[in-house]
Amino acid sequence: MRSLITAGDLVGARSISDAILAEHPTDAGALIQRSRLESIDDNYRRAREYALSAYRVGVQNKRQCMFLLRRLKTFNLIPELHGFIPRIPEGLRHDVDVAQLVALFLQTLNHPQQALQHLQLAAAHHSSSAPLTSDIGLALLNLGRFEEAEQHFRESLVLQPDHAPAWWHLSRLRSESGTDAGHVDALKRAVARATEPGNAALLAYALHRELDRLEDYAAATDALELACTSMRKVVAYSGEEDERLFGLLKSLDVGAAERPSSMDAPFTPVFIVGMHRSGTTLLEQLLSAHTDICSGGELYDFTSQLRLAADHHCSTELDSAIVQASADFDYGAIGRGYLESVDWRRAGQRFVTDKLPSNFLNLGFILTALPGAKILHMSRDPMETCFSNLREPFSATTCRYSYDQAELANHYRHYFNLMQHWRQRFPGRIHDVTYAALATDPAAELKRVTTFLGTGFQPTMLDPASATGSVNTASAVQVRQKPGLPLRPKWHAYRDYLTPLAWRLSELGQRY
Repeated sequence: MRSLITAGDLVGARSISDAILAEHPTDAGALIQRSRLESIDDNYRRAREYALSAYRVGVQNKRQCMFLLRRLKTFNLIPELHGFIPRIPEGLRHDVDVAQLVALFLQTLNHPQQALQHLQLAAAHHSSSAPLTSDIGLALLNLGRFEEAEQHFRESLVLQPDHAPAWWHLSRLRSESGTDAGHVDALKRAVARATEPGNAALLAYALHRELDRLEDYAAATDALELACTSMRKVVAYSGEEDERLFGLLKSLDVGAAERPSSMDAPFTPVFIVGMHRSGTTLLEQLLSAHTDICSGGELYDFTSQLRLAADHHCSTELDSAIVQASADFDYGAIGRGYLESVDWRRAGQRFVTDKLPSNFLNLGFILTALPGAKILHMSRDPMETCFSNLREPFSATTCRYSYDQAELANHYRHYFNLMQHWRQRFPGRIHDVTYAALATDPAAELKRVTTFLGTGFQPTMLDPASATGSVNTASAVQVRQKPGLPLRPKWHAYRDYLTPLAWRLSELGQRY
């Protein structure tokens, strides 16, 4: 069956799958394989149902366990994912690969404490595993236990000197005085030995940060260029498809859709949107210190509802096929589905934040399906935002545009113009928050935000320490520090290198 799928013979593969399931309807492996087949054939709902069937049956071996974990995450079946993890057979919980995958998903769900427990359990049986040791460090980092995290990253490098994730996370932690020539020399040797583009990219990003701290900006520039070109080898991106998507969104006649006239919502969803690295994590963490606001983190629940409505799966947050299918959307069902999928996260609070930055793409859908939703748009200086994106390794499905200056600037311009479109289309529904205002006068800015939300300001919101429990984004270190603006922006030292970026951003009226 796998060979037929590889050959593109989905009809033949489906025939074999039908025969297997007719004889073994509760075989987890057959159900998982059918779910994958339906995904390949772009039948999102069927694929989801087969994954749920496999979840209800349970798994028998490591292969099934790994596939089912990925399937549940693919369909954003978070309660089921939480329900499945304790049911993993005892013998598999100590397996390195299973523990790492479970921890990865728990980290993305903003549960680093649970991730830490799973990793430590496996590490007790595999004490010499560099990846496990490094992943424990990442969980500790996301919990704000920085000294312990650094110790684990260093231990990982003793076990495996070229372990790229440990080098990268260590570079995120090291203080201004922590970089030394010996450390940088060892990192340079690791970069030189790297052959796989993904590892080469992580190591080069780490080297860029370390050289930046040493103010060796010329060498840091070279490292950053190597990082970006290495990432482009493993992350595909189409500027033409990006432009097409933005064009479709701006022509989307959501006003013609049948909007839910009312909705008995148990809470008010608060979508925090903007470019990645614009300060969305900081805003959510400050809001989370409010007693009536639940911090949801980066949720994919609305994206999942759109995929269900379109019966289509996309590898990114949104694609043209979903927009084109939207004429037939039942927005009432989308809104109800979203509220039901998120409601379990709160403990009685009236507001739940959803901080997936790229939801700025979905605002037309969100404001149609959820009449009571509040939108907070986080904006930051374009050059600072783009440079911060350029020097950050994202996942393979996130920010694919961020490894080339021209592509990054073009995406930013599309984003900027789309936000202007949404403001005109939905006047008064979007509240703009600027990073500069939040950093220089957080009290005043947060009072404006809470007024827009319809809840009172609370002084505890001004203390990042009280606001931050765990953070699993790239800002995990920064948000635990008091916000502020540097005397000179980070990008300024690289202004010659960034000429292509600055030139394209100048079309937005910016001069650098």
